[in-house]
Amino acid sequence: MIYNAYQDTDTGIGGVSVLSCGHIFAKTGRKIDRPAGRPDYLLFYVAKGCEQFHLDSDVTAPAGSFVFFRPHEPQQHVYTDSKPGEFYYIHFNAPEGFDLFGFKSSFVYNCAPSTTLCAIFEEIISELQKKQPAYEMYCASMLFTLFSMLTRNTKKELSEYSVYFDKISFVIQQMNKEYQINYSLEDYAKMCNLSKYHFLRIFEDITGVSPIEYRNTIRFDHIKEQLKDSSAPISEIAEKAGFTSHSYFCSAFKKKFGMSPGEYKKSEQI
Repeated sequence: MIYNAYQDTDTGIGGVSVLSCGHIFAKTGRKIDRPAGRPDYLLFYVAKGCEQFHLDSDVTAPAGSFVFFRPHEPQQHVYTDSKPGEFYYIHFNAPEGFDLFGFKSSFVYNCAPSTTLCAIFEEIISELQKKQPAYEMYCASMLFTLFSMLTRNTKKELSEYSVYFDKISFVIQQMNKEYQINYSLEDYAKMCNLSKYHFLRIFEDITGVSPIEYRNTIRFDHIKEQLKDSSAPISEIAEKAGFTSHSYFCSAFKKKFGMSPGEYKKSEQI
């Protein structure tokens, strides 16, 4: 399943303009085969799961990885994970010889998963859907923000935190697999063989949010799907996702989405 949005004009900033942006929900075997590529630039971001890219050789891209493709470069990749995956993409135009701010094209960059990056993609999609005045320039500015955040995240790979990336990535994988379980900060820290406070600092520096906020985001993703499709009571859906306090759940949900769970459910049924 894909939800996406498109720009109606070629307006942008400095010759850079966003054409489309989307969020892909993939099952095993989903394949892209474009031997001649596309006429525009592409940024492909792995939010969940593992994507295998056929470049000079086969390269596996886990969650947090991203790839740029220049116009007419071959784009061949397949989703190989056994569990459903999620990706974001953005197609954009740029002047001839655009240097991608130093990034290589047709090259897999590995970073820790980032909810901040996902939120930026979602904001671009929303802007493209609403098409408010000057949305084209706003989307181009958000694309530059993506470049900035990706640069920052790749620099972290070479920083003092690089030794912790595998450990934090493992914890994030566990959160995705066992989001219903209320592991404590101490539990997550033990998975990394770190003290609670050291783990908390490293996790926040790498992902931009606390472990509990990160886990809540995963839970909210599952809850939103249930609110759309299930007739079960909201309290039951929240409890199955791991929230033991209904008042805390409602407060956290409204803080993140600007509406209560009940209001969200009604908005999806219109």
